[in-house]
Order: sequence, then C-alpha cells, then structure tokens
Amino acid sequence: MSEDWSAAQHTVLVVDDNQNNRDLIGRRLERAGYRVLQAENGPEGLDAVQRGGIDLVILDVMMPGLSGIDVLQILRKRHSAAELPVIMATAKDQSEDMVEALRGGANDYVTKPLDFPVVLARVEAQLRTRAASKGQATQRGTVLTAVGPGSVLAGKYRLEEELGSGSFGAVYSATHLGFDQQVAVKVLQTPVDESSETLARFRQEGRSAFRLQHPNVVQVLDFNFSEGSFAFLVMELLRGHNLEQELKSRGHLSAERCGEILLPICDALTEAHAMGIIHRDIKPANIYLHQSRRGEVVKVLDFGIAKLVGDAAMEQHLTLDDGILGTPAYMAPERLSGGEYDGRSDVYALGVVLYQMLAGRPPFVSDTNEAMAVAMMHLTHQVEPLRALRPDISPALESVVLAALEKDPKSRPTAVDLSRNLNEALMDDTIVLPEVRRAARETATNDHTTTVTAPLSVDDNPRPALPMPAEDFELPQLLAAGSAGASPTAEPLPVFAPRELGESWRISPKGSE
Repeated sequence: MSEDWSAAQHTVLVVDDNQNNRDLIGRRLERAGYRVLQAENGPEGLDAVQRGGIDLVILDVMMPGLSGIDVLQILRKRHSAAELPVIMATAKDQSEDMVEALRGGANDYVTKPLDFPVVLARVEAQLRTRAASKGQATQRGTVLTAVGPGSVLAGKYRLEEELGSGSFGAVYSATHLGFDQQVAVKVLQTPVDESSETLARFRQEGRSAFRLQHPNVVQVLDFNFSEGSFAFLVMELLRGHNLEQELKSRGHLSAERCGEILLPICDALTEAHAMGIIHRDIKPANIYLHQSRRGEVVKVLDFGIAKLVGDAAMEQHLTLDDGILGTPAYMAPERLSGGEYDGRSDVYALGVVLYQMLAGRPPFVSDTNEAMAVAMMHLTHQVEPLRALRPDISPALESVVLAALEKDPKSRPTAVDLSRNLNEALMDDTIVLPEVRRAARETATNDHTTTVTAPLSVDDNPRPALPMPAEDFELPQLLAAGSAGASPTAEPLPVFAPRELGESWRISPKGSE
C-alpha cells in the first residue's frame, strides 16, 4: 500500500450469518490494519450502520430472514454508493447473481471461497474512491466559493447572476467589460495544477470547443484561466429552457416535436465527429431550446467539457457522477466497460434521449436510482420495445430508436445515418399511410377521381395521418393503378392528409375534370 494510505483510518462492517466466515474475514482485515465490526444478520447490520462510523460494508448475499440483497436495498435508500461502499460476498458465481447485486446498488462483489489478497485490494480500491469523492466535493466547494456575482475573471468578465450549476460547474450571466456585451460564463469545478502538460491539454481542449462553429452548438467565445488555476468558458448568452425542463413539464413529446429538436442535434454531431470531437455527455440537460428573435433554435451545450474536466479529475483520482465520466443513464456500453469509443457513443446517448422523449422515461431506470445499477442495465439488458409504451409510434420510428441503442457500436448508425433514418421515419408518419394508398388504387373510378378516408387503425394501433407539404406528396405513385388504359398524372390538392381519423379528401388527376 502507498505511504499516504492508512487502513487504520477506516472501519469495515462484515455482515454474515456464518460465524466462521465473519471471524476469518475479520482477522484478515484486522491484520491489514482495518478496524472491524461484525453482524450476524441483516437487522444487526442495519443497526450498526445506523449508529454511524462505518466506512465500508462486506455483505453476505445468502442469509436467513433479510437476505443480503434486501439489506442492500434498504442501505441504498439511506446512503449512496459513493457515501457507503458495499461489497457483496457470495458462494454463487453465476453472472445473473452478480448482475442482481450490482443492479441493487452494490459497488463490487467477491465470490467464496474468498481470495483474500483480492478482497483486500477491492476494499482498498473502494475506500480510495470514497475518499477521492469527498476530496473532489471539497475542491468543488473551494472553486465555487472563490467566485460569484461581482467577481471579475481575467480582468474583463464581471459575473452578474448565477444561472445554474451542474456536474461540471456553475454558469453565470456576465458582462464583457471592454465591449459592454452580455455573455454567459461557465466556471469549471475542477482546479488545474500548474504543470505545463496539464495546462497545455486544457488549452488544446478549449481550442477544440472554440473551433466547433455550428448554428446548433452554443458558441464558445473565449477559454481562459483565472486566479487559482481554475478554467472558465465564455459563451453566447441563451434565453429559453433545456430539453430536460420540457420533458418534466410535458412528459413525452410527439414524433414531430422530437424531429424538430433532434434533427438539428444530429447535424451538429455530424460536423463535430468529422472534426474528431466527441461530446461524451449528450443528455436532455445539455440540449437547449434557445428562444431567439427569429424563433426557437436548438443548441447543444458543453461540447468538449466532459473531456476537459474529466481528464484532470481522473489524474487526481477523482470521480464524476459516482466514478463514471459523463451521465450513466445516457452512456454507451462501450464507454461503461472501458472500451474504445468514437462518435457512435454520442449516437447511443442520442438514442436514449429520443427513447425518453417518446416514452416519457429513459429505457433503463433503477428502483434504487444508483448509477452502477443503471450502468449494468446498459451493458446487459435489452430495451423494452418502444411501441409497448407508445402504440401510436410507427414501426419505422421504433426501428430508428432501437438501431441507435444497439449494444455493439459497429451495428449502430453514425450521426449522419441517424439523421437520415429519423427524417425518413418522420416522413413516413406524415405521408399518406400504405393502407390509404391501397384504398386509392382499389377504389379508383373511371373518371379518375377518388375519395380516400384515413383508416381507423394501422397494425391495430390508432394513429392519425398528419399534414405535409404539397411538394413532397407523390400523387402519380398513388394513382399509378388507375383505370384501364389511363396513365393519369395528378395535381396536388390543398389538403393531402386528414388531420383527424376518418376525415376524407379528394384526388383528381389532370384531364379528368
């Protein structure tokens, strides 16, 4: 163990109904320098934690009465995984048992017979992570209390009002003193050490965020360091609300609204990925619906900040969001497993967002609200079919969402492919339904005038047809099977699809009047 690590500073609780197991584990931990408490069943273990002073719990899975999983669920309602690490100990070695424990909020697991060097290493790793999380919280507090409304950064940006805070820092409205211009300033929470290597990397990442100029990406105007060696970004000041707020107020969104928001995001990601820039933290909170003078403009926030802050945090053995860089609820499996990743990890995150926009919830939700449990679902669970939650969604649109959520990134579309597929699926929803086309062909009259009524259901799922632009409606194809000897061509009519189920419209080819 390293010189700055002291096991004597930590108390480990061993909960096991077998006294021999408790004594054996306890002796090995005490020999390593830890203070050890024991409990022979779940209720005793919960009482010991309630009294306080416990830094980590080793919890047996198979116990009479309250099982280890039951105890874990109770603990997670009171303590997060960062606050109280729990390592499950079990004689079982089947993967589904391990998944159940991790889904329930366990930090790690060991199998019996115990390999004690491995047990000790995992105990130390969890306690180091816990200590680092506390240190990070202290550093964040130091950074954010060092600045505030009235502070002047780099001699030219006066902070006016805090607009919000999140994983990476606090955002303020500010005034550029030289130009009397209103801007937004994000103060990043992770301090930067004075080494030239770290500073150089931060500057490089700041340049990457600065050079991504796209109408649907929030414009970065400056990137700098203030006294105390913490970084800050200067951005255009936006007015409106983010997608997270819209989802909270509306629950789920229509397919058309999803397209309005996500197609511009796909375009922004396509350009970023072509430049070798990966966002790494696509989520509703980072999609902003800016209200400009010309109407709504969708903006992606925090491009490059995840890497900017995360690399420094990892160097200092710090963690973000319970040890995972980014937001686990929207994170691709290859990132959660520590594998190589590219822009398709952003596509996966966008797939999660699209699923949530349509279904009203993300594809994976943990009862305990623990990041590790959600991460395991992304790695091992299949997504519930979207149409089981929203029967009115078309099969084409469901296929687009599920393709973006493929576990294997090689099977996933790129951002440009997702944009094209999503656009085509939305067009299918607005163009006349296939059943309507068949009805038009089958009921065409000799005068080539057809009355078409929208079907009351498609695949037994009610869905209204929606209006669409005239230039996109291919009437010649619709009437290609007209009466014998006729080769009708058609003029678009003012109304092309019924707005309500059962509503009708007329189609009259040229020359038939």
